[in-house]
Amino acid sequence: MASIAATFAHELSVALKGADAPANPLTDDVSAWVERFRIALDDVGDAQDDSDPPVKLPAGPDDWLRMARDELDGLPALVSAIHAAASAGRWYQIYAADGDSTGLSDNPMRDLASGMYAAQMIGPRGLIKSTELLAGLFLLRPRLHYPLHQHQATEIYVGASGTVQIQHGLGQLEGTLGPGQVSLTPSNRLHALTMGDSPVLLLYTWMGELGGRNWWWHQSGEGVWQREAWERQPNAAWAKTVTEVLSPEHTAIEEGIDVGRGLR
Repeated sequence: MASIAATFAHELSVALKGADAPANPLTDDVSAWVERFRIALDDVGDAQDDSDPPVKLPAGPDDWLRMARDELDGLPALVSAIHAAASAGRWYQIYAADGDSTGLSDNPMRDLASGMYAAQMIGPRGLIKSTELLAGLFLLRPRLHYPLHQHQATEIYVGASGTVQIQHGLGQLEGTLGPGQVSLTPSNRLHALTMGDSPVLLLYTWMGELGGRNWWWHQSGEGVWQREAWERQPNAAWAKTVTEVLSPEHTAIEEGIDVGRGLR
Protein backbone atom coordinates (compact mmCIF):
# COMPACT_ATOMS: atom_id res chain seq x y z
CA MET A 1 0.00 0.00 0.00
CA ALA A 2 1.40 3.40 -1.01
CA SER A 3 2.22 5.79 1.81
CA ILE A 4 0.48 9.14 2.28
CA ALA A 5 3.53 11.12 1.14
CA ALA A 6 4.25 8.85 -1.84
CA THR A 7 0.62 9.06 -2.94
CA PHE A 8 0.78 12.85 -2.60
CA ALA A 9 3.93 12.96 -4.76
CA HIS A 10 2.29 10.79 -7.42
CA GLU A 11 -0.92 12.83 -7.55
CA LEU A 12 1.03 16.09 -7.64
CA SER A 13 2.98 14.74 -10.62
CA VAL A 14 -0.28 13.84 -12.37
CA ALA A 15 -1.73 17.30 -11.62
CA LEU A 16 1.30 19.01 -13.16
CA LYS A 17 0.89 17.29 -16.51
CA GLY A 18 -0.73 19.67 -18.95
CA ALA A 19 -1.75 22.24 -16.32
CA ASP A 20 -2.11 25.87 -17.44
CA ALA A 21 0.45 28.41 -16.22
CA PRO A 22 -1.37 31.77 -16.54
CA ALA A 23 0.85 33.62 -14.07
CA ASN A 24 4.13 33.00 -15.93
CA PRO A 25 5.80 35.15 -18.60
CA LEU A 26 5.74 33.65 -22.07
CA THR A 27 9.55 33.46 -21.97
CA ASP A 28 9.49 30.87 -19.17
CA ASP A 29 9.92 27.28 -20.34
CA VAL A 30 7.28 25.98 -17.94
CA SER A 31 6.72 22.66 -19.69
CA ALA A 32 10.40 21.67 -19.51
CA TRP A 33 10.56 22.43 -15.80
CA VAL A 34 7.30 20.60 -15.15
CA GLU A 35 8.80 17.48 -16.70
CA ARG A 36 11.89 17.73 -14.49
CA PHE A 37 9.75 18.01 -11.39
CA ARG A 38 7.50 15.17 -12.51
CA ILE A 39 10.52 12.89 -12.90
CA ALA A 40 11.72 13.79 -9.39
CA LEU A 41 8.25 13.27 -7.88
CA ASP A 42 7.81 9.95 -9.67
CA ASP A 43 11.18 8.81 -8.34
CA VAL A 44 9.70 8.87 -4.82
CA GLY A 45 8.12 5.57 -5.85
CA ASP A 46 6.65 3.53 -3.00
CA ALA A 47 8.82 4.95 -0.20
CA GLN A 48 7.16 4.66 3.20
CA ASP A 49 6.22 7.40 5.65
CA ASP A 50 8.07 7.73 8.92
CA SER A 51 6.21 6.97 12.14
CA ASP A 52 6.20 10.44 13.73
CA PRO A 53 2.73 11.74 14.67
CA PRO A 54 0.98 14.67 12.95
CA VAL A 55 1.30 18.22 14.30
CA LYS A 56 -1.92 20.23 14.13
CA LEU A 57 -2.29 23.90 13.29
CA PRO A 58 -3.26 26.54 15.88
CA ALA A 59 -6.96 27.34 16.08
CA GLY A 60 -7.10 30.26 13.62
CA PRO A 61 -4.97 28.70 10.86
CA ASP A 62 -6.81 25.42 11.40
CA ASP A 63 -10.00 27.28 10.45
CA TRP A 64 -8.30 28.52 7.25
CA LEU A 65 -7.33 24.95 6.42
CA ARG A 66 -10.87 23.70 7.03
CA MET A 67 -12.28 26.40 4.73
CA ALA A 68 -9.67 25.63 2.07
CA ARG A 69 -10.38 21.91 2.25
CA ASP A 70 -14.11 22.57 1.91
CA GLU A 71 -13.41 24.32 -1.42
CA LEU A 72 -11.28 21.54 -2.93
CA ASP A 73 -12.39 20.38 -6.34
CA GLY A 74 -10.88 18.43 -9.20
CA LEU A 75 -9.75 14.86 -9.72
CA PRO A 76 -10.96 12.68 -6.83
CA ALA A 77 -7.56 11.01 -6.41
CA LEU A 78 -5.83 14.39 -6.03
CA VAL A 79 -8.46 15.73 -3.62
CA SER A 80 -8.14 12.55 -1.54
CA ALA A 81 -4.34 12.88 -1.47
CA ILE A 82 -4.60 16.50 -0.32
CA HIS A 83 -7.02 15.62 2.49
CA ALA A 84 -4.75 12.78 3.64
CA ALA A 85 -1.66 15.00 3.57
CA ALA A 86 -3.43 17.80 5.46
CA SER A 87 -4.45 15.37 8.21
CA ALA A 88 -1.11 13.54 8.47
CA GLY A 89 1.18 16.55 8.05
CA ARG A 90 3.37 18.09 10.72
CA TRP A 91 2.32 21.70 10.27
CA TYR A 92 4.78 24.46 11.13
CA GLN A 93 5.24 28.19 10.70
CA ILE A 94 7.54 28.84 7.76
CA TYR A 95 8.92 31.95 9.45
CA ALA A 96 8.58 31.25 13.16
CA ALA A 97 8.46 34.52 15.07
CA ASP A 98 9.66 32.87 18.28
CA GLY A 99 12.76 31.65 16.43
CA ASP A 100 13.85 35.20 15.59
CA SER A 101 16.50 36.26 18.06
CA THR A 102 17.84 39.09 15.89
CA GLY A 103 15.94 41.85 17.66
CA LEU A 104 15.84 43.70 14.32
CA SER A 105 12.69 45.64 13.59
CA ASP A 106 13.33 45.43 9.83
CA ASN A 107 13.06 41.64 9.70
CA PRO A 108 10.71 41.17 6.72
CA MET A 109 9.52 37.84 8.08
CA ARG A 110 7.96 39.22 11.29
CA ASP A 111 4.71 40.28 9.64
CA LEU A 112 4.48 37.03 7.66
CA ALA A 113 5.06 34.56 10.48
CA SER A 114 1.48 34.24 11.67
CA GLY A 115 0.04 33.95 8.17
CA MET A 116 2.12 31.21 6.51
CA TYR A 117 2.21 27.51 7.39
CA ALA A 118 3.48 24.40 5.64
CA ALA A 119 3.16 20.64 5.93
CA GLN A 120 6.08 18.94 4.23
CA MET A 121 5.47 15.54 2.68
CA ILE A 122 8.90 15.15 1.03
CA GLY A 123 12.02 16.84 2.41
CA PRO A 124 14.12 17.17 5.56
CA ARG A 125 10.96 17.73 7.64
CA GLY A 126 8.74 15.48 5.55
CA LEU A 127 7.08 12.13 6.08
CA ILE A 128 9.61 10.88 3.52
CA LYS A 129 13.08 12.33 3.99
CA SER A 130 14.96 13.97 1.12
CA THR A 131 17.67 16.63 0.78
CA GLU A 132 17.11 17.07 -2.96
CA LEU A 133 13.36 17.55 -3.29
CA LEU A 134 10.69 19.33 -1.29
CA ALA A 135 6.97 18.77 -1.73
CA GLY A 136 3.97 19.46 0.46
CA LEU A 137 1.15 21.83 1.37
CA PHE A 138 1.43 25.61 1.77
CA LEU A 139 -1.34 27.46 3.66
CA LEU A 140 -1.67 31.24 3.56
CA ARG A 141 -3.91 33.74 5.33
CA PRO A 142 -6.53 35.64 3.30
CA ARG A 143 -5.23 38.93 1.86
CA LEU A 144 -1.67 38.23 2.98
CA HIS A 145 0.99 40.01 0.93
CA TYR A 146 4.27 38.11 0.55
CA PRO A 147 6.61 40.89 -0.63
CA LEU A 148 9.32 40.90 -3.28
CA HIS A 149 11.94 38.23 -2.64
CA GLN A 150 14.14 35.73 -4.44
CA HIS A 151 15.93 32.48 -3.67
CA GLN A 152 18.23 29.99 -5.32
CA ALA A 153 15.78 27.08 -5.41
CA THR A 154 13.36 26.62 -8.30
CA GLU A 155 9.76 26.27 -7.11
CA ILE A 156 6.47 25.14 -8.54
CA TYR A 157 3.04 25.83 -7.05
CA VAL A 158 -0.23 24.17 -7.99
CA GLY A 159 -3.36 25.97 -6.84
CA ALA A 160 -5.69 23.89 -4.66
CA SER A 161 -7.98 26.49 -3.02
CA GLY A 162 -8.24 30.25 -3.25
CA THR A 163 -6.49 32.61 -5.66
CA VAL A 164 -3.05 34.23 -5.66
CA GLN A 165 -1.84 37.25 -7.58
CA ILE A 166 1.79 36.58 -8.57
CA GLN A 167 4.19 39.35 -9.60
CA HIS A 168 7.36 38.52 -11.55
CA GLY A 169 10.13 41.15 -11.48
CA LEU A 170 9.67 44.88 -10.93
CA GLY A 171 7.46 45.55 -13.94
CA GLN A 172 3.75 45.12 -14.43
CA LEU A 173 4.03 41.42 -15.19
CA GLU A 174 1.38 39.82 -12.97
CA GLY A 175 -1.01 36.93 -13.24
CA THR A 176 -3.58 35.11 -11.14
CA LEU A 177 -3.10 31.50 -10.04
CA GLY A 178 -6.26 29.56 -9.32
CA PRO A 179 -7.16 25.96 -8.50
CA GLY A 180 -5.71 23.41 -10.91
CA GLN A 181 -3.21 25.88 -12.38
CA VAL A 182 0.56 25.82 -12.08
CA SER A 183 3.11 28.56 -11.36
CA LEU A 184 6.86 28.28 -11.96
CA THR A 185 9.38 30.43 -10.11
CA PRO A 186 12.80 29.93 -11.75
CA SER A 187 15.95 30.12 -9.65
CA ASN A 188 16.67 33.69 -8.47
CA ARG A 189 13.45 35.07 -9.97
CA LEU A 190 12.27 38.15 -8.11
CA HIS A 191 8.61 37.61 -7.21
CA ALA A 192 5.80 38.56 -4.84
CA LEU A 193 2.47 36.95 -3.94
CA THR A 194 -0.79 38.54 -2.81
CA MET A 195 -3.63 36.34 -1.57
CA GLY A 196 -7.28 36.81 -2.44
CA ASP A 197 -10.16 37.11 0.02
CA SER A 198 -10.21 33.41 0.92
CA PRO A 199 -7.58 31.18 2.55
CA VAL A 200 -5.09 29.91 -0.01
CA LEU A 201 -3.90 26.31 -0.12
CA LEU A 202 -1.09 25.53 -2.54
CA LEU A 203 0.72 22.33 -3.42
CA TYR A 204 4.41 23.13 -3.63
CA THR A 205 7.56 21.43 -4.82
CA TRP A 206 11.13 22.76 -4.82
CA MET A 207 14.41 21.61 -6.31
CA GLY A 208 17.91 23.07 -6.23
CA GLU A 209 19.59 24.82 -3.31
CA LEU A 210 16.93 24.20 -0.67
CA GLY A 211 18.49 25.92 2.33
CA GLY A 212 20.09 28.99 0.81
CA ARG A 213 19.66 32.70 1.32
CA ASN A 214 16.36 34.51 1.05
CA TRP A 215 16.86 37.92 -0.59
CA TRP A 216 14.25 40.55 0.27
CA TRP A 217 13.91 43.67 -1.90
CA HIS A 218 12.62 47.06 -0.87
CA GLN A 219 12.73 50.62 -2.18
CA SER A 220 13.70 53.68 -0.19
CA GLY A 221 11.72 56.90 -0.16
CA GLU A 222 14.25 58.27 -2.64
CA GLY A 223 13.49 55.46 -5.07
CA VAL A 224 16.70 53.49 -4.50
CA TRP A 225 16.33 49.70 -4.51
CA GLN A 226 18.28 47.47 -2.18
CA ARG A 227 18.14 43.83 -1.21
CA GLU A 228 19.00 42.07 2.05
CA ALA A 229 20.01 38.45 2.48
CA TRP A 230 18.58 36.56 5.44
CA GLU A 231 19.89 33.11 6.31
CA ARG A 232 18.73 30.52 8.80
CA GLN A 233 21.28 29.96 11.57
CA PRO A 234 22.17 26.68 13.33
CA ASN A 235 19.78 27.61 16.16
CA ALA A 236 16.95 28.00 13.55
CA ALA A 237 16.86 31.81 13.97
CA TRP A 238 17.10 34.04 10.89
CA ALA A 239 19.95 36.55 10.59
CA LYS A 240 20.58 39.34 8.08
CA THR A 241 23.96 38.62 6.51
CA VAL A 242 24.27 40.92 3.48
CA THR A 243 22.84 44.28 2.37
CA GLU A 244 23.31 45.46 -1.21
CA VAL A 245 22.32 48.73 -2.87
CA LEU A 246 21.24 47.80 -6.39
CA SER A 247 22.45 49.66 -9.44
CA PRO A 248 20.06 50.92 -12.13
CA GLU A 249 21.48 48.20 -14.41
CA HIS A 250 20.41 45.51 -11.95
CA THR A 251 16.93 46.89 -11.47
CA ALA A 252 16.52 47.31 -15.24
CA ILE A 253 16.91 43.54 -15.59
CA GLU A 254 13.96 43.01 -13.26
CA GLU A 255 11.88 45.68 -15.00
CA GLY A 256 12.19 44.02 -18.41
CA ILE A 257 9.65 41.74 -20.06
CA ASP A 258 12.19 38.90 -20.10
CA VAL A 259 12.57 38.56 -16.34
CA GLY A 260 14.24 35.15 -16.43
CA ARG A 261 17.66 36.60 -15.66
CA GLY A 262 17.45 37.23 -11.91
CA LEU A 263 20.48 38.35 -9.95
CA ARG A 264 22.73 35.57 -8.70
